[in-house]
Amino acid sequence: MMRSLSLARWRQVGGAAGLFVVLAFAGCTSTVTDDSSGDGQGSQVETRVTATPTAEHLAATSTPIAPETATPAASAATEAARIAKPPEMWTVRRIIDGDTVEVESPNGSMETVRVVGIDTPERGECGFSEAGEALSRLTLNQRITLVPGARDDRDRYDRLLRYLDVGATDAGLELIKAGLAIARYDSRDGYGRHTREDAYVAADAATEHRCGVTNSTPAIPIAPVPPAATGGLPIQVFRNCAELNAVYPGGVARVGVTGNTVSGQLRPFGVQPVFDDALYQANTARDGDKDGIACER
Repeated sequence: MMRSLSLARWRQVGGAAGLFVVLAFAGCTSTVTDDSSGDGQGSQVETRVTATPTAEHLAATSTPIAPETATPAASAATEAARIAKPPEMWTVRRIIDGDTVEVESPNGSMETVRVVGIDTPERGECGFSEAGEALSRLTLNQRITLVPGARDDRDRYDRLLRYLDVGATDAGLELIKAGLAIARYDSRDGYGRHTREDAYVAADAATEHRCGVTNSTPAIPIAPVPPAATGGLPIQVFRNCAELNAVYPGGVARVGVTGNTVSGQLRPFGVQPVFDDALYQANTARDGDKDGIACER
C-alpha cells in the first residue's frame, strides 16, 4: 500500500514538473496543486514564470520607433537653428547728427554707428537740427537692432556701417521719407550696393526735401571727345562705379578738386582719384552728388 502511494506521489510530482516546464516555455502564469497534506484537497500555489521573450512577442508588444529620415544637411540646419541666437540688441545713447549715433551693447561696450545709405545735413547747414531731432525721437535710449547690409563693415573713420531698426521701423528710411535725408553712399557714387538701396532710392525720388536738396542722377548723353584732350588717358564711359573703380580705385575727378565734398563740407579723399577733365566729363553721370568726383571712395 505504501509502495503504491509513493508511486502515485512520484507520478503526481512528475506531472507537475512537466506542467512547470511547459508553462516556462509558454511564458505564462500557472497554478500548481500541492497535495503534500494528504487530504486530497490540495492547496493552490501560484507560480509566475517569465520566459525569454521571442521576436514575435517583442514585435507584438513593443512601441515602434520611427526611422531616421533626416538628411545630413537637414540635421545640420536643425542644429544650426537650435544654437542660433537672436539678433543682439543695442541701446542708442547719443545722437551725433542725423546719420551718426553712439550705441551701447548689452555688455556695456560702446560703438559709433554710421547709418547705411543716407546722408543728412552737416552742422550749420539747413536741416541739420531737424534731422538730428528726428533721429533722436526714433532711436534715443531705444533698444535697436544693428543690421549689416553695406559693402564694408566699417568706414574709413572706423565707424560701424549699419541700418538702425527700431522694431519693424527702419530709421534711415524714415528720415528719407520725412525729407530730412537723401539716399547716398551707394552703388551710384562708388560706395557699393547696399541691400536696401532700391527702397531708399525710390523713397528719395518720391520725397520733397525740407531744404530743397535733390539727389537725382540723370543719364547725360556723352559726346565723343578727341583723344588729344584726355591728357594721355583713354576716353572710356563706364556703365557703373564698380566698373570705373576697377580701373580707377579712387574715382575720376575734375582738375583742381581738392577733396570729397559731402553735404557742403570738404573732406579728405578716402582714396586719391585720377584727375582728368575729359575722362571725368565722360563719366559725369557717375557723380551722383555733383562734387566734381565720379565714383569717389
